[in-house]
Amino acid sequence: MNYSQYIIYWPYRITWHIIHLFRLIFRRDLDIVFYCGTPVDYIVAKDVIDKLPNCRIVAKNRRIKNDLISNYNVSKCTTYPAFPDVLIAARHIVRKFPEKRILKFGMRHGAYHFKDFVSAKRYNAFDYYFMTSVKEVKLAEKKGITNAVAIGYPKLDDAFNGKITENELARLRKKLNLDVQKPTIIFTATWEKSGMSAIDKWAGRLSELVDKYNVLVTLHAWVTEKNRTLVRRNSQVHYIETKDILPYLMISDVMVGDISSIIAEFCALDKPIITFRTDKGKRFSGEIREMLDQISFRVNTFAELKTALNEAILNPNLHSVARQKYNSIMFDKLDGKAGERAAAFILNKISEYK
Repeated sequence: MNYSQYIIYWPYRITWHIIHLFRLIFRRDLDIVFYCGTPVDYIVAKDVIDKLPNCRIVAKNRRIKNDLISNYNVSKCTTYPAFPDVLIAARHIVRKFPEKRILKFGMRHGAYHFKDFVSAKRYNAFDYYFMTSVKEVKLAEKKGITNAVAIGYPKLDDAFNGKITENELARLRKKLNLDVQKPTIIFTATWEKSGMSAIDKWAGRLSELVDKYNVLVTLHAWVTEKNRTLVRRNSQVHYIETKDILPYLMISDVMVGDISSIIAEFCALDKPIITFRTDKGKRFSGEIREMLDQISFRVNTFAELKTALNEAILNPNLHSVARQKYNSIMFDKLDGKAGERAAAFILNKISEYK
């Protein structure tokens, strides 16, 4: 339990009402805020934020603020606390904004629900919560979530609307000094304590692959430093520091993963996926297990991974029909306009709020 929500409850509400009163007196525009807990939040929502002309970014703390300004081209950013009329967030942080009159929009941190829904109460704390598809909305409703709206996944928009060009991808390949004669493999892993990570199967063995493949690695923020060090120790492995990983997915030929929503992003690009079987996590659902069985090569060991990599390169379309099937389930349509839909929905509700 987070006791800070009880400590700040009345001070926050009193301050909010005073500030709101001054806004009314001086006829100020509604204050629209996107709360950013990590740079990933911004990457997920930037195609929405860009379409909300008066939306400002509020970072969790100064470290996140400086990171956004230095590394993600965010020109203006303040830090929490903030007392907005409208809140948008890509994580469950309503407790930080305990005024009921704030119009609150939540959105998916990762694509679809690769880890099962948390309690309905945390979703229903928002006025509206964006899901990636109609199918996900229906599943959410079965869990008692009453405010779900299907809009797609804005984080993927730039892969489908032309914003990320072939020239940009070529520059990225050159920057990484990738060997054009080798296939490019991107490894990913969720954090160990989730019970669903397979990083222990490969983190110390990437050196066995670098002669044959370009090897990229992106890891969940909570992966231990021990495993990060194992990955970084090979100078021929490209460890991706940025959280804006979409261009790296686009230059990769095959993904190797476990159970993480980044797999859905690679599936959207209709490229081969290899997944380790890791069935221990409490939030690992039968639905996701069945999907992974259909869209990916399934392996248990590093030796099996080597064999699967060969097959994936030789037969990249083997699971394509299944990938397209699940893309329609997870995203409805991949048209590069999810951010537009989300922004239009928000602006419509704001007009009603006024």
